[in-house]
Amino acid sequence: MDYAIILGGGKGLRMGADVPKQFIEVGGLPILMRTIKRFREYDSWARSNHNSQLSTLNSQLKIILVLPKDQQDYWHQLCQKHHFAEDYQIADGGSERFFSIKNALALIPDDAQGVVAVHDGVRPFPSVEVIARCFETARQTGTAVPVVPVVETLRKTHPQPLPKGGEFDATTPGTTTTSTSQNPSLREGHRVGSITVPRSEYRLVQTPQAFDIQLHKAAYRQPFNDGFTDDASVVEAYWETPHQLPRGGEQEASPRGKATGRRACSGMALEGVGITLVEGNRENIKITTPFDLIVAESIILHAATQDVSGTE
Repeated sequence: MDYAIILGGGKGLRMGADVPKQFIEVGGLPILMRTIKRFREYDSWARSNHNSQLSTLNSQLKIILVLPKDQQDYWHQLCQKHHFAEDYQIADGGSERFFSIKNALALIPDDAQGVVAVHDGVRPFPSVEVIARCFETARQTGTAVPVVPVVETLRKTHPQPLPKGGEFDATTPGTTTTSTSQNPSLREGHRVGSITVPRSEYRLVQTPQAFDIQLHKAAYRQPFNDGFTDDASVVEAYWETPHQLPRGGEQEASPRGKATGRRACSGMALEGVGITLVEGNRENIKITTPFDLIVAESIILHAATQDVSGTE
């Protein structure tokens, strides 16, 4: 059995709206409902294309929606208003993303086998193909994270201490003699320096991020730390930490034959593999600003135009 955890928490402060961003309507439907419907579209596609290389062999996708307790009543009102009757479970949101996902994972049986994908509720446009790619790659390698290439130039910033007198020597590469009062890049005795980095070495990360269920449950048993930015970072931290094996358990061997104190999950030797990256889709934006809403409306309009033209 496969699972999809959809995170519906968030206050949407950057959006400046009266309701949390996941409840804002785009194309006449709340963002969160569009996201859930997209995963149901994937589920229907997968079950009707069971011979496809990218399709899941499991019968039905179980969806777990994570919402803060104080938003659940409003969500149920929205469901009544929009006659939204998709099948899903609700898990209570936590104080951090980590604890929200942990609450959702607790609804999955401890002996469950399969893949669990974690997705941002305000990403309503992952393609069905990308969702399928994530599930099937994770089924083979234990992990799958969708990414897209960086298309703009990147610069890495780093603070540089100001020399005595608060000015830079113009002979120093990358510096000027402009005083702090004239240059907004000079802050509290430091100048924000920067260098160009090769964008070909970087990728923009999306969701859904998919994992072997037993691996993900094990990763979320470790203590929370501020370095957890997404599910991949939680799994990576788990891999870096030696774990006490249960009685009778077997250790995985590292590529050099040294015992690591880790177990293979669901029979897969995950040591040394790392996070598997798969191709995402550009439309899979995270809606967090008013500008993103404009882009989202355009995506919906374009999709509707394509549907109409395809039926003519």
